[in-house]
This record gives sequence, structure tokens and C-alpha cells, in this order.
Amino acid sequence: MTTAITPGLGNTLAAEWTKLRSVRSTWVIVIAAFVVSVGFSVLFSFVTEQAYPSLPAEQRSSFDPAGTSMVGMNLGLITIAVLGALATSAEYSTGMIRLTLSVTPSRGRVLAAKAIVAGLLGFVLGTVFAALAFLIGQAILGIGPAVPTLAIGRPEVLRSLLGWGVEMAAFSLLALSFAVMMRSAAGAIATTIGLIFVPAILGAFLPVWAQRHVLAYFPAAAAEQLSTARLEPDSATYLGPVTGAGTLVTWVAVAMVVAFSLKGKRDSG
Repeated sequence: MTTAITPGLGNTLAAEWTKLRSVRSTWVIVIAAFVVSVGFSVLFSFVTEQAYPSLPAEQRSSFDPAGTSMVGMNLGLITIAVLGALATSAEYSTGMIRLTLSVTPSRGRVLAAKAIVAGLLGFVLGTVFAALAFLIGQAILGIGPAVPTLAIGRPEVLRSLLGWGVEMAAFSLLALSFAVMMRSAAGAIATTIGLIFVPAILGAFLPVWAQRHVLAYFPAAAAEQLSTARLEPDSATYLGPVTGAGTLVTWVAVAMVVAFSLKGKRDSG
């Protein structure tokens, strides 16, 4: 007589990590994220260093060295969101989800393992890419004797680097949650990209009260309170790092709860 062994969370985590890293598209997306995050940031830093002496005095006084050297991170955020969506949607399109749930019947455990793997990967990639972009960018900006630079040990810089890790983890989890809700990679990616760009697109067309009381609480605006080294308290969408972090966590928590609820009610087809 044999006894069935029920896999624990550690086994499910190992299985989800194996599935994610064994797919070629995962590493293609990681390389693309590196190229746009670091490569575009380096290029923009070089162009800025060349153009800085000819900038108007007003632009030089408001120059943001950290933001300039990490400008490509916004593009990298999109690719990490794609990775989060594909971490689960690929199983639905291939039918692999049936095998996953036959091995691990607990749908909550499967979703938790996927979220932990995708979230940790997003955090590590976001932090590492931001640190590389910052260090290389500051070195390039420092070529120009008149261009201001920042040291990596400054508190606002460290908050920004870790903030990018948190932001990429959060949007990876949002994309993963949307993929579970919609069972569609395209729908999840489009929804996540919409949330990323809504504040930038609508900000110029909305009155100040709408920006302050509505737009500021969108996930992208909240995440900026963590990933931006130079905060602007006079901005209509300013929340501060603590409120911004709480808002972002609330968005992710609500999305995960809805995804968990739907995953538990649906069949695996």
C-alpha cells in the first residue's frame, strides 16, 4: 500500500520557479528589460551630459541627477509586467494548468507560489537594474564638470533604488492577478500598461482636485512616491512615501484577493 504525498508550499515554489526559468521567453523578457532599463538610461545620461551646458538656468536649477540616470526604468516596468502576466497565463493557453492542479489541488497554494516567485523576481530585477542604471548614469554625468551628481549612499537614492524593486514587484503581481481574472495575457498586459500610463496621460486634462483626490491613488502615481529620489510636495499627486507604499500595497492586495476568489470558483479549463 502506498501513501500519497501532498506537496507543501516549498515544493510548489520550487515547481513554479522551475516552470518560469525553463521557458525561453522568460529570459528573452529579462534581457529586454535589462536593455531598455539600463541601456536607455545610459544613452539618456550621455545625451544629457552633452546638452547640460546649453540648458536654460531654470532647467539646470531643477535638474534631477537620479531621475535622469534611471529614466529607462519606466520602459523596463512594462516588460516586467509582461513577465508577471505570462507567469500564469501561459498555463491556461497550453492547458498546463490542469496538470498543475492535479499535482497541487490547493489553488490558493498554487497562486501564492506563483505570486511569491513573480514578485521576488520583479523586486530583484528592479533593484539590480536601477542600481546599474544609477551607477553608470552618474559616472557619465560626472564627465561634465558642471553637471550635478549624487552618491549612491544618500538616503533618497537608496529609497529610490529599493522603490524601483518594490514598483516592479507590485506591477508584476498586478499583471499576474489580471491574468488569473481574465485568463488572457493580452488583456492582463493591456490593463496593467493602462494603469501605468493613466496618470501621465490624464494628468494634463484633469482639474487639480481630481489629480489630488483620484489620480494620486492610482498605482503608478503611488509607486512614484517610492521610486522617485526627488519628491515634489507641491505636486497635485504627491502622497509621500508612507502613504504611497500603503496605497500600492492595497492595490496589490485587492487584486490578489479577487484573483484568488475567481481561481477558487472556476474550473481549470
